Amino acid sequence: MNEKALLRAALRERHQGREERDRQSRMLCGHILQSALYRDARTIGAYMPLRHEADITPVLADILHSGRTLALPLCEKAPRMTLRRVTALGDLTPGSYGLLEPREDTEIIPVDALELLLVPLEGIDPSGMRLGKGGGYYDCLLADRSITTLGCALSWQWTVQVPCQAWDKPLSACADMNGIHLFSNR
Repeated sequence: MNEKALLRAALRERHQGREERDRQSRMLCGHILQSALYRDARTIGAYMPLRHEADITPVLADILHSGRTLALPLCEKAPRMTLRRVTALGDLTPGSYGLLEPREDTEIIPVDALELLLVPLEGIDPSGMRLGKGGGYYDCLLADRSITTLGCALSWQWTVQVPCQAWDKPLSACADMNGIHLFSNR
């Protein structure tokens, strides 16, 4: 196993269960909803959470309720994904990796049109380096782009250092149960 795979496995072992995940997710969502990063954004990319990731569905519902544009990923041929406009969470269908995804016939939202992208993660370090699932989808999506990215972390996903490659880009900020952490590298 490579260094990133070992770290992924170690961080998942620290998972504290659904009840704690849900408690921390509620607090994290409260911080996102109150943040200027979120309040000032009209076009927001996000993700549908897997059971071990921060559950941001209250934020997704708020985006839709407030009349802003919500874009969610549709995984295509690895490592490519596009962001598609979503007008109702009930319209999502099961897709890649067990994720709920927009249908292929929904409008593509160009990545450069996003004012904020909420990003799932397996791990994150104090410099904003993100450990993903290893598929390279977000690396490909964000390559050569300067978009405000906000990671969504549960307490056990913080680590001292995430091993990184030349193409890995730090996040702009990260939300967790304690607040919004801005990274100085942006």
